[in-house]
Amino acid sequence: MTNPYRILIIEDDPDDVELILLGFQKHDEFFVDVATTGVEGLDEVSKRRYDLVSVDFALPGISGLDVLEEIRKTDQDVPVVMVTGRGTEELQVVAFEKYATSYVMKSVDSFRSLPHIFEALISESRFRSEERRMKRDIERSETVSRYILENSPMGVYVLQNGCFKMVNSKFIEIFGCEKEDLIGEHFWSLADPESFECVEGVAKDDAPGRSIVHELRITRKDGNKRWVEARIVPLDYQDERWVLGNLVDITDRKEGEKYLQMDNRRILVLYSLALKAIDFRGELDDLLKEALSELMAGPDGFEVGGVFLLEEGRLVLHALAGPLEDLMSFADQVDAEELLEEAEAKRVVEGDRPIFWVSAPFCNGEERIGLLVLGQEEDIEPDFLKFLKDLAWHVGKMVEIFELAKIHLEKA
Repeated sequence: MTNPYRILIIEDDPDDVELILLGFQKHDEFFVDVATTGVEGLDEVSKRRYDLVSVDFALPGISGLDVLEEIRKTDQDVPVVMVTGRGTEELQVVAFEKYATSYVMKSVDSFRSLPHIFEALISESRFRSEERRMKRDIERSETVSRYILENSPMGVYVLQNGCFKMVNSKFIEIFGCEKEDLIGEHFWSLADPESFECVEGVAKDDAPGRSIVHELRITRKDGNKRWVEARIVPLDYQDERWVLGNLVDITDRKEGEKYLQMDNRRILVLYSLALKAIDFRGELDDLLKEALSELMAGPDGFEVGGVFLLEEGRLVLHALAGPLEDLMSFADQVDAEELLEEAEAKRVVEGDRPIFWVSAPFCNGEERIGLLVLGQEEDIEPDFLKFLKDLAWHVGKMVEIFELAKIHLEKA
């Protein structure tokens, strides 16, 4: 037997109980318990779960309406049927006001019909209970999904025909704006022009459901540029192109990659300087000019530079790259003795044009013999001073090797 029903009949009249039970004799799907008073009925309800409770209006002690009220205090779902032999509209109104499920007048015919009435009420109650459970599950699932979405470490977004339909908190944080600034806006309005071609390709991709990963640069509301890695899944729905995407800020990673590439290129510069010193044929000034050319062609983009040698207590320019007037303006505004102490970075304004300068002394053995100076209009990377010290050391070694080679050739 499937889906058996357990019901409780609260009825004090033995004849009515007999008639009711007689109506259930051919319905094995029902398990019927009987209580003859309201107190006994409430005790049964407290001990087990019933699919339906039938309550007589006129009970000894507490009334049927009182029983209904007590049941509803703890159970809003179980069907409760009020049964009476003297029905009036007033009683029906009161019963339904106290949340009775149904109302039945006592008669032989109604007692015969009770199994069918009760089965219909129980089925409806189970359906509504399942409906409420499913609604609770959906609400719980939506709450969990919303929590996960809003607390995701990734920016999550949905595009409809290229425009934002949904964004989460992390996405808003990455772009540094408010949600209302994004909803309805086109994705391309946030991507830098060099990313348009890729986004265009994604928007027209003929393979919906295929995940696409792309790195692109975006512009925050405050104007700052950031690198993001976007994972995009195009979807076709109701003849419209949707895109489900998430992205992470990879600016730090891209900066690290940039610095790594720059370090590798700087190492190549140092390596090239070392080779020049070993196998150079010519004058020292020519060697210094070639070395300076290597530095200017390096990854840091300097616009002006010079190599000074210390001669009779004065710094004398032996190699120049870029405008001489810029280098002389720098030399006029700084203390040479101070520059020969250690590597420094300075900002010098020439007219209305600021130039950022870095300088480092170089040595022959323990003796300071010169100064390497480089300048550019853009601010200088914080780590460049360390590299400049390495450069200056190599320039000093170049001079030392050149002098030793010169002495050797003279002796030969």
